[in-house]
Amino acid sequence: MRDFNNDGQINVKGDFNVIDHSHNEYKLLIHCSNEELLQERSFRKENVKLEQARKVKRLMPLYALSAILFVAAAGWATVNGKADIASLIIGAASIFLAFQSLKATVEPNAFQREEQNAAAEIHKILKQRRVE
Repeated sequence: MRDFNNDGQINVKGDFNVIDHSHNEYKLLIHCSNEELLQERSFRKENVKLEQARKVKRLMPLYALSAILFVAAAGWATVNGKADIASLIIGAASIFLAFQSLKATVEPNAFQREEQNAAAEIHKILKQRRVE
């Protein structure tokens, strides 16, 4: 590893061979058998579900923060007996955070879109082969 520097440069003074001994060759979906495609599709759908669970777990603090801000705005307005600018700002921040976190949860990210597109491609291939 002395040939690799932190700045991203590789200084090789001699032969440099990388052999990973993997025998997994990439195979196009069109070249896969029906059984392989069915397994691959279920794998891709599971990836989408796992990524969705990760997103919800990652955004859970924002959900909690927006709820706390909303309760704080309601409490501030109750204590003061009227709606003032502070309670309006806190309430608006709460609604904004809730909306943004909900939007980030519902919209698929790039990884999910790729996996969904792959599952759709597999479905199309299986339909063409009259398996589905």
